[in-house]
Amino acid sequence: MDIFQDALNGLVRGDASSLEAFFHVVNAEVDVDGTSAVCHFHCINFDGNGRPRVDGLVKHLIGHMIDYAVPRRKIIEAFRYQQETGSAYKHSMLLIEAVNLFSKLSKSGEGGELILFLLAERFLNLPQLICKMNLKTSTEMHYHGADGLHVGVDPEKNKLCLYWGESKLYEDATQAVYSCMKSLAPLLLGTGGIGSPEERDLQLLSQYMNVEDENLESALKRFLDPDSPDFNKVEFRGLCLVGFDSKDYPDGPNIKSVEQIKELLQAQVAGWKKSVGKRITAENIGGFAVHVFMLPFPSVEKFRISLKSALGITDGDA
Repeated sequence: MDIFQDALNGLVRGDASSLEAFFHVVNAEVDVDGTSAVCHFHCINFDGNGRPRVDGLVKHLIGHMIDYAVPRRKIIEAFRYQQETGSAYKHSMLLIEAVNLFSKLSKSGEGGELILFLLAERFLNLPQLICKMNLKTSTEMHYHGADGLHVGVDPEKNKLCLYWGESKLYEDATQAVYSCMKSLAPLLLGTGGIGSPEERDLQLLSQYMNVEDENLESALKRFLDPDSPDFNKVEFRGLCLVGFDSKDYPDGPNIKSVEQIKELLQAQVAGWKKSVGKRITAENIGGFAVHVFMLPFPSVEKFRISLKSALGITDGDA
């Protein structure tokens, strides 16, 4: 598995430190009692005038849309074209392609999926294994199955780990947790049977794996083939983003500091953790390793509106 680990580390993109500009750690790596889950609690970071950087976060997300939505081979082709011609034309076309893949649905959760992608790659060093956005045939649809698929290695267990990602953004934290775990459970448990979302995702991986190294791709396909003995060395795990509203954020500049918000949120961590544990237990997935990112927003709806605006989507489009 050491060879896998080195190769997968090479797939992780971006500068992890840039996340600190937009996410402030409240509590990291909090074990959820009675389960194998771990919670990571963050909040939106503040600018110099004490305002949550929601719009700044949206711009940061837009800057990573190509990495998230476009296969690596196309990105590499664009780099080669620029090296050969000096023109960034193909990079520009990739951004247009990525923007056009995002849904115009008013309640789209794709902003959360993009945040989960960044946290998985940069915070946990788990590279994306498939660009599902690129497989969409319409911006008015979402894929059934995981919101994201990431991969890692557990050196202690000597296993390849496939992380099924789910992202949910709701006003209410309890509702967001409920919906997220409800969607994750069948992917981990494999209860859907023939033609189920998790089976289709494995089939998609065999056809559209987002890896450029042919040797690595071949090895991964062998491990992810249910008919291969190596498939028995693959452990399914969960990866969640739970976004929700919080009234603790200030409604104007220079009212509260981010450290004050952190203190207010820390007082609620035990309750959120309990909600996660209760739902994981109810869904019978307590034995699966799951990373849960809990992210309160000043307003989930305003985050969606800001993202739609940055993408040039108007209310008429939605």
